[in-house]
Amino acid sequence: MYRKNIKYILILVLLATFTVLVSTSLTYGYWAGNISGSMSNANPSVGVGTWNMNASPDGIDAFDLSTAYQTDDIVWYNNSIYQYHGSYTTNTEPSNASNWTTLNDLNWYDTVTYRAGDTVYHNGIVYVAQWENNNLEPSEQSVNGAWSSMMQNNVAWVTGQASSLNDIVYHNGQLWIYKGYYTTSQPGSQSDWALLGDLTYSSSYVYANGDITFYNNKYYLTNNGGWASGSVPGTNSAWTLLNTPTWTNKVKNGTQYVLYNGYLYKALTTTLSALRNNQPGSAGSYGVWTALNTQQYQQYNTYTNGILVMYNTNVYELANSANSTLLPGTAANSWNLMNSMLYDAYSTYANGDYAIYNGLVYQVINQTNANTSAPGVIANSWNLLNGYDYYWYNTYQANDIVYYNDVVYKALTTTTNNEPGIPSSSTYWAINS
Repeated sequence: MYRKNIKYILILVLLATFTVLVSTSLTYGYWAGNISGSMSNANPSVGVGTWNMNASPDGIDAFDLSTAYQTDDIVWYNNSIYQYHGSYTTNTEPSNASNWTTLNDLNWYDTVTYRAGDTVYHNGIVYVAQWENNNLEPSEQSVNGAWSSMMQNNVAWVTGQASSLNDIVYHNGQLWIYKGYYTTSQPGSQSDWALLGDLTYSSSYVYANGDITFYNNKYYLTNNGGWASGSVPGTNSAWTLLNTPTWTNKVKNGTQYVLYNGYLYKALTTTLSALRNNQPGSAGSYGVWTALNTQQYQQYNTYTNGILVMYNTNVYELANSANSTLLPGTAANSWNLMNSMLYDAYSTYANGDYAIYNGLVYQVINQTNANTSAPGVIANSWNLLNGYDYYWYNTYQANDIVYYNDVVYKALTTTTNNEPGIPSSSTYWAINS
């Protein structure tokens, strides 16, 4: 019985030892050959080395504490490829606290050193480093800061941004227009900023010929901007009082402006029957009436390419005036979504643009293909930037690194949809060395 118990105890000890060994990727080995002094020495000196239980794949070396690593070196550590972001290091295990990140990790870390051209994804926006920096929060940078936003179709105002007369920017959920000559001030912080579509008169505004303003419950047209600026509407000939009757289906001859449902409409045609018979804001008013005193999208307004509107709290820019009556965000070749990096199937993308799709960062490689498919659907359209695994739809350039079937490969030339490691791929891929 005693021997049987000893046997069970030995089995349990062996199982416990085996569990520790297989679950440890990096442990310490005490090499008997390095013990100095005699075996009877009460305080021997023991040399300590590292024993890597996690063998690296072909094409990459396992991390070694004693090796001197330099910028952009890659190693295999804890079943991942790590890249070094510092200039020189030894004896520091890979972690973002010691300037290591997994290869193509786009998260921003305040402990990592970034260099010009490095890309990060932070708070919903992709940024590119303008110069070497550390612990500079990308979303807090000014217009000349260390990070540049890669948001395409961006009209969001940035701290320190310069604005000139009639520049339009997006800030705090609204479109603003600058009515002075020059400023770097925040929209709304000075009296020479106006909400786009608000025609209320201000003596601080610079007016131009053709501007319309609202003063003392009347609308005025500027016919001399230089004289009108700083003068009160109705006090001199720089202003023309507009006739703005409430619209009915019996509009008088020569009426160019009407009020309807809180909007000021301008006539776009002199066709009297159209002016009389088509209700402003209705489908029949397209090309006839256009609302002036709003920044909100009006479906049957007549818009020109490049105009900005607000719709469902988003900013859109008109890309094709022929399709302006199509609701923003519902059809391609009509309105482009602004101030968002989320992939939008109806926006028009150009080469180099970024988009976020299912939480991952993609970049346009071929705009023709990218504008016909979502990211990750067809080859040679969008490149997935997160991670280092091989993706069949990515287009790789020479020296790009991928991990595939437990091997690390380097691209020899530009390649798309050529699987590494098969005989026919030798022209495009080689095991990294």
